[in-house]
Amino acid sequence: MKPSSILVILSILVNFSCSSDDSVSIESFWVDSERVSCIGLVEQTCYRVQEGATVDENNWQLFYNSILGFDEIYEQGYRYQLSIDKIKIKNPPQDGSSIRYDLVEIISKEKVE
Repeated sequence: MKPSSILVILSILVNFSCSSDDSVSIESFWVDSERVSCIGLVEQTCYRVQEGATVDENNWQLFYNSILGFDEIYEQGYRYQLSIDKIKIKNPPQDGSSIRYDLVEIISKEKVE
């Protein structure tokens, strides 16, 4: 077997072995129409979010993480309902989140006046 084939096989095995530690759940997630200033480890802007099927205008929470596949397409002025994969990572980096959020689909996108 060629050395390059062995490297490809080893990298595939490493990827599968790392992902087996993760637990995934699909969630309904609301993202508000504006990002706001917030302070985590550093000053940044955060989404205002809610989990669940409906929106309660008085129940927004700051979201310090990112949503893979959504951050690049987010438009201020629109409220989104998303379906996301919420992936719990068993061995996260020391300075990283223990949860990763991946966009599955945009369920709705509404203009907010």
